[in-house]
Amino acid sequence: MRKFTCLLVVLLMMIQGLGAYAESLLIDEASAASEESVVSSLTEIALLGRPEASQPTHVTVGNPTMVSGSFFTDMWGNNTSDIDVRTLVHGYNTVVWSSQLQFVIDPMVVSNLTTGRAGRNAVYTITLQRDLTYNDGKTPITAKDYVFSLLLCASPQAAALGAESSRYAQIAGYDNYHSGKTKTLSGVRLIDEYTFSIAIKADYEPFFFDVAHLWCIPYPRSVLAPYCDVEDTNKGARLSSINPSESEVPFTVEVLQETVFDENDGYMLYPRLTSGPYQLTGYDQASGRVDFAINPYYKGNYEGVKPLIDTLTLVPVAAETMMEQLQNGEVDLLNKCVDGTVITQGLVLRGSGYELQNYARLGYGYCAFACEQGPQQFTAVRQAIAYCIDKDTFIRDFLQGFGIPVHGYYGLGQWMVLAAMGSLRPEEATDAELAAWDQLTLDQLNPYTLNLEEAKRLLIKNGWTLNEHGEKFVEGIDDVRYKKIGKELMRLSIRFAKAQDSAGAQIIVDQLTDALPQIGGELLVSEVPFTEMLADFYRKDGVRAYDMNFMGTNFQAVFDPYQSFHTGDTIAGSVNTSGLRDKELMQLAWKMRKTKPMDLLAYQKNWLNFQVRFNALLPTIPLYSNVYFDFHTDQLQNYEPNAYDSWPTAILYAYVGEPEELRTIEEDEVFFED
Repeated sequence: MRKFTCLLVVLLMMIQGLGAYAESLLIDEASAASEESVVSSLTEIALLGRPEASQPTHVTVGNPTMVSGSFFTDMWGNNTSDIDVRTLVHGYNTVVWSSQLQFVIDPMVVSNLTTGRAGRNAVYTITLQRDLTYNDGKTPITAKDYVFSLLLCASPQAAALGAESSRYAQIAGYDNYHSGKTKTLSGVRLIDEYTFSIAIKADYEPFFFDVAHLWCIPYPRSVLAPYCDVEDTNKGARLSSINPSESEVPFTVEVLQETVFDENDGYMLYPRLTSGPYQLTGYDQASGRVDFAINPYYKGNYEGVKPLIDTLTLVPVAAETMMEQLQNGEVDLLNKCVDGTVITQGLVLRGSGYELQNYARLGYGYCAFACEQGPQQFTAVRQAIAYCIDKDTFIRDFLQGFGIPVHGYYGLGQWMVLAAMGSLRPEEATDAELAAWDQLTLDQLNPYTLNLEEAKRLLIKNGWTLNEHGEKFVEGIDDVRYKKIGKELMRLSIRFAKAQDSAGAQIIVDQLTDALPQIGGELLVSEVPFTEMLADFYRKDGVRAYDMNFMGTNFQAVFDPYQSFHTGDTIAGSVNTSGLRDKELMQLAWKMRKTKPMDLLAYQKNWLNFQVRFNALLPTIPLYSNVYFDFHTDQLQNYEPNAYDSWPTAILYAYVGEPEELRTIEEDEVFFED
């Protein structure tokens, strides 16, 4: 039987490879300008071998996470598979993520960008290309579509339906418009058919990610607000009626409830008029199957790349059967595999008609808390629970070594982590600068190594010293600790939502079931469907029935946790999912986002300070970050997910065809041995 023996070597290879890639990003502007033509030529070379097939081509993608049907925006949830669907069907964003460090204006969308000022605020004037259309080929995309998108997403009507639009809080006038105090969004102006402007609040600049503030995807007004128009006033842009005789604007919660959430034809589940590289052709809620076809009117991504694979299907797959489904042809591509058993099985297949791609995750796996309630509202309790988990054993049993422990809010593939591990440094850094970088390590983070005695000490110090009668807790006699809160006794009982068929969650439950009683705690486990767990996590009903769960997340291209840890009353649900309200952590996140663009050393310092505070508070218990593995038939060519941010982005560069040359295991790195 083969066994994995070289995890550290594998991870070092991954980190070195990523370091080499990311290091090419850490260059000064002069170097970037001189290499622009080289980057373009590399892209051209990568696309030269993409033949168009004589017969229609199709790829079925299997992902362990089932879609939840949030296909409109991320304002109602951020399931990773929903993100993939949105990436495929929505396009023509004003800005694009060109690397982990920079956003740039998409030249296929924007023909010109100028900057100016209105008082203290910076004003960005965006002129669009004139050949943008939706996927019907008849409906043009103009400045009104972008302005409508901003007015819709920031609206109080959307907020009333549970939308979280804090992404747009940097726009001047957002607060008054979002609260309903004004009908106009003063920071957005409709200038002409192809030109609009966005004013950014002075307090929100500088911003490390620079033009990411201008993020905007066009959405069809004719579908989402069919009786509305967009107009400009001297106070800003606003929605109006298409019928001039109507005094009331037909844009209400009821209208959005129908156009967005209708179960049969709502834009959330069935976005038909879209602008991305693919268009949605079918969605079955029961099975989680989503079907796509090429959008023939898509003009290309920021590099001018159009997809060649005619149709796609996304389906959920279970760890127990996914490799069998790949081998019998039910799926052509398995995406984001993390289960160690699956990975080991896939490695054996390599070179026999199947290929693999691996890439470090821009995210982490963790135990989530509802910090706004229950015993876990106390930092000492969260720390004590962390001391009850053996991360190394978890990684061994769940990932079979294909991951590393993490102790903060970060993922293995982020450039900040590579820099903190010493594998990434800016070009042409001075000795003094290198010395400063070398000081910024993760060594100061508490790993919370399994230690039940320390867990008990923390609980006792925090007042968990009573039994159910309010008398002194006696080990060996009393089972569960209590703490006096006001006149009431609080029981040290944690309600854990375990997602069905989650092997990782089961390992955590097993560990806590064994450890918590030893420190005077109690674990109540409810096995629920993943969608139900997610709904509770996002407070879909306004409250949470559970205190804790196990899950994972991938970070946004803009790593900006300010809103995620905002202490305001209006920030909840899909944004501040931890429920923690700590002003210091929020301010550290604010300082990070306010770093000047490309001031890498300052950003790294601010990032590490944030991680130290996070590590002390534990809004979540960080467990691991890992190497993702994608397995696919060797007929899927030019598929390189490690070079892009997701499989929907990588699939644009891929094609289906007979492999010209099969690689063998001997030609590549050895990942395991007999």
